[in-house]
Amino acid sequence: MVMVDKPPAGEKKPQRLGVREIAKRVGVAPMTVSRALSNPDMVSPETRAKVLEAIEQAGFVPNRLASSMRGNGRMIGTVVPPLINSGIAEQVQGMSDECHESGYSMLLVQGEFTQEAEESSIRNLLGWRPVGMILQSFVQSETARALLKSSGAPVVEISEIKGRKPIDMVVGVSNFETAYAMTMHLAAKGYKRIGFVSTPIHGNDRLRQRRTGYHAALTELGIKNHADMEVEVPITAQGGAEALVTLTSRHKDIDAIFFSSDTLAVGAVQECHRRRWAVPGRIAIAGYGDMDLAAQLYPPLTTVKVNRYEMGRRAVRQLLARLGGDTKVPTITSLGFEIVDRESA
Repeated sequence: MVMVDKPPAGEKKPQRLGVREIAKRVGVAPMTVSRALSNPDMVSPETRAKVLEAIEQAGFVPNRLASSMRGNGRMIGTVVPPLINSGIAEQVQGMSDECHESGYSMLLVQGEFTQEAEESSIRNLLGWRPVGMILQSFVQSETARALLKSSGAPVVEISEIKGRKPIDMVVGVSNFETAYAMTMHLAAKGYKRIGFVSTPIHGNDRLRQRRTGYHAALTELGIKNHADMEVEVPITAQGGAEALVTLTSRHKDIDAIFFSSDTLAVGAVQECHRRRWAVPGRIAIAGYGDMDLAAQLYPPLTTVKVNRYEMGRRAVRQLLARLGGDTKVPTITSLGFEIVDRESA
């Protein structure tokens, strides 16, 4: 039997108040209440204070779904890849914090690195009428690019600054330069047989640029590029462990591996421990991202440090500057990076 709570005898059921009821209490039009919530700059401070006071007294909760469907003027949409990548999670946190502090909401859709998935996610977001969009890496689908341009909303593509022309604005780093710098760093320490491990590169501008930077460094060093010195695996610690086994089985003389993610590198270091291989005595390990665990790992992980959190915040700030009418917002904003040299390499 299902028990249903009922109000005690004589007690009135709580009244559900809407925008019209709040408007009557304040003595303004329903549209004024809506504007006080979604576009406060369009309402005088005195009127907005009265509306907020009435809302607080009534315990009114705005119907965000209905207002969002019409485009409430305070929502930013974003598409991100799976959040198993800690760097992406930091980036999203930065975006979320900046949105919150600026009085905006963030609508997040998780997508995959395929044109079909990308187009579907962008169509979904545009249906909510966001005031602007922040998209992970460059948009691949020409249909999606056309949709974004026709929407009239400002767009920030984030994480990579090279590879293709941005739709509107881009905030990030040159993944080519970061990978080139790490490969040269390993070579400067005396390593001569350097492998490269990444997650699947297809459709991912960031990883494509990292691989290109790795190739460019080897070419400059006079080291012949070998396709079998590279492996693509899922972004898991197990994937990193498997990549280590694959490359060391193929090349007995391999002396260093550059992983495109700290998550992969951690798995490789753990696999070395299981095999009783000294790191970096038997093989050097380097990662990318400088996740929290990198400095605590044994041995501490050499890695590329990119401030993903600040990247997320910067993307939102530039979007809001454009919405505010700033015509001097740069098209390309490049953030710095650092090679963190620790004991694993």
